[in-house]
Amino acid sequence: MQPNTALSPALAATASATELTPTPLAAALSQSGIRLPIPFLDLSAQVIRDLPLDNVSALQRFIAEAKSELATLAAMLQTGLEMRYADEARAQLLAKGQDTGTTHILDGDFDITVEIGKDVKWEPKGLTELVAKIEATGSDPREYVEIKYSVSEAKFKAWPQTLRAPFEALRTVTPKAPKFVLRRLDTNGEGK
Repeated sequence: MQPNTALSPALAATASATELTPTPLAAALSQSGIRLPIPFLDLSAQVIRDLPLDNVSALQRFIAEAKSELATLAAMLQTGLEMRYADEARAQLLAKGQDTGTTHILDGDFDITVEIGKDVKWEPKGLTELVAKIEATGSDPREYVEIKYSVSEAKFKAWPQTLRAPFEALRTVTPKAPKFVLRRLDTNGEGK
């Protein structure tokens, strides 16, 4: 593949530099036809805008694969640290009469801070009943309970217009950023 003339001067200079051992990003870019090494920071939105779609598609595939591999690596790292320190951390917390919190473990030259958080869930039906009881006594339940309101968008769309009308003034819709999927068309105009 010919070098892309739309590349920035920094990319062009880098592309002619002596190749080093490629990083995974460099390998992915190289497979996409971009001459390497290209420092990661030389990629910009403007450079990507001007790349051939083959290269952009290759970058999207690389990102998807890298995210998957990083998620796997992060999970393995977390599990390894749990296997190494979780029991000792739990024992330290239990000795202080706690099952959650923060503790420290000294291991060689490292001070390992271990945080064991808590996931608190409240039973909605019971909370609704308690809020009603608080209101019945004349107190304001918002002093004790955080009350959140939301409307399911799918249900809202299914409502009759007479019900929707008063809610529409309370509804704000903000578009999200666009998502792009690149799909190469074959000679018949069908996607691959």
